[in-house]
Amino acid sequence: MRRLLKESFAYIGIDINRFIQVISKFSIYLALFRNGQRELLKKLREIVPDISNQESSGKDTFNDYWEINHRALQAFQCYLMLRVLEYLPTGKLTVVDIGDSAGTHMLYLRELTKDKFDVDTISVNLDPRAIKKIKARGLKAILCRAEELDLGQNAVDLFTSFEMVEHLHNPAIFFRRLAKKSPCNKIVITVPYLKDSRVGLHHIRNRTGKIIFAEDEHIFELSPEDWTLLILHSGWRVVYSEVYYQYPRQLPVISQLLSWFWRNTDFEGFWGAILEKDTTLSDLYQDWDD
Repeated sequence: MRRLLKESFAYIGIDINRFIQVISKFSIYLALFRNGQRELLKKLREIVPDISNQESSGKDTFNDYWEINHRALQAFQCYLMLRVLEYLPTGKLTVVDIGDSAGTHMLYLRELTKDKFDVDTISVNLDPRAIKKIKARGLKAILCRAEELDLGQNAVDLFTSFEMVEHLHNPAIFFRRLAKKSPCNKIVITVPYLKDSRVGLHHIRNRTGKIIFAEDEHIFELSPEDWTLLILHSGWRVVYSEVYYQYPRQLPVISQLLSWFWRNTDFEGFWGAILEKDTTLSDLYQDWDD
């Protein structure tokens, strides 16, 4: 669909990418107005003014659209972190962010919770470029594949993983090993929202022929229902979930048009979930590769 739009707009002399970004930016602003997270987004800008280096391969294309796109999603992710922390006692808190690309979320969390928590953070990524950025901010970081992370019985109060599990070749093994190897019983995740599951591999679909890294490619893009099943199979259960839509909901005609627009240019939104450890069902499966 995007290729067809691009060819059509090129024929009449319009830059399709710029056109998409203008509509997307307008849509996100409307969504923020409706979902009440504008104040949180404002705080995030004060905590970390510049997020142009958030992704290792994206700084060259960063602009005002990508800024609001990333900030709005980060506001949703911070909302989920703050929500789960309501159930934890105040004081010392250890948070491990798996798939952290720049340390940004951990800086947000420290500042947003400084009146209640003394937050110690550990960031995990397989990309040395990400580790370098995180350590440059004075944060702890481990160079490691997500599936191979093993912190033993060290005290961890919360795992977070934002837009990461869809990049894994085996997300079930990732969740299972976390459940078995760590005493932590809470995870916050976000993934792209799709109504119908699919295999990603968009670089192959689009035949880009480019060298890519893990952060550049999605393997599995699952629906919330399928993620919930996989999570149950792997030793966790969803105790709270919500979808952040990149457009305002329940506006006659406008919502339907923007829903169609996002489905054909990006993702409608992102599914976020708070997970609690529960190995009741996963232990019934006898052939795990633990």
